[in-house]
Formats: sequence, structure tokens, C-alpha cells
Amino acid sequence: MSADFRDAFRTHPAGVALITATVDGSPYGLTISSLASLSIDPVAVSFSLTKESGAAGAVLAASTFMIHMLGEDHEELADNFARPGAPRFTTDQGWTFLSTGEPYFDKAPAALRAQIHSSISVGGSRLIAAEILEVIKGEPVQHLVHQNRKYLKLPALLPGAAQG
Repeated sequence: MSADFRDAFRTHPAGVALITATVDGSPYGLTISSLASLSIDPVAVSFSLTKESGAAGAVLAASTFMIHMLGEDHEELADNFARPGAPRFTTDQGWTFLSTGEPYFDKAPAALRAQIHSSISVGGSRLIAAEILEVIKGEPVQHLVHQNRKYLKLPALLPGAAQG
């Protein structure tokens, strides 16, 4: 059943986001496709992490972190944060640091500053509920979508998507 389950979700399109944090003065980040709106009061999202070491462990240890919703032109950045050893947090990629210390990608169409509200272990994964502390709006562009191990570009912004 687990192979069928993986196949079902592999073909389910999902938005792509980066989560970044600073722990002990070092930046960490990872790519996720499990981001979902969770609550309006309090404003919260959910996502899952498949391990608790490396960048995922840093997110779990950080007091706050950033969730960057990626635009359709950010495929290379998403790949870099999904592969160990790939270039991350380079000046060419456009990273800065917020006054609160988190790495910030200012080319993201939207970024959320967050802290962990609660989490639960399920099998080998951890489901995170994160309270949103701040929303930073970027340029209204089409978001990056992932399906069946490929990035997709949607044909156009939907009506109203570019309005604030």
C-alpha cells in the first residue's frame, strides 16, 4: 500500500516553498511541498518534515523561521535546497537577513515569518503547526508547482491573484 500511496501523492500537484532558519549563527534551509493553510485565528500553517536532523532539525530548534512561497522562476533555488551539498544562501541567489535573524529571499511572491505552535510525530515524519508572526508580500507572480518529480508553470495568474 505504501507504494500506491506514494504514487497517488507523486501525481498530486503541490506548491513549492523554502523554509529557512538561523541556528547558532548559521543559516539552514530546505524545500517543501507540504505547506497548507491551517487556521485564521490564530493565523497558522502546517507542513511536514521527513527527518529531524540537518536543516529540518534546525527548523525544529529555531525560535522563528521563514517560509518562502516560491515563484515559477525559482526552480533552481528549489532544487538547491532539496539536494545536499548544493549552493545555498549565496549572494547571487539574493539572500538577506531580517533584523530578527532569519534568512530572507526577497524575490519570493510571499514569505511568512513563523514559530512552531505544536508538532506531532507520525511514522518517520513530523507534522508541524506553525503560527504566523508576519506576512511579507512580494511581487505578484505565478507560484512554483511540483508534480511527479517535475516543476510546472501554470499558464496565467487567475483573476484577482495579482490584487492585494
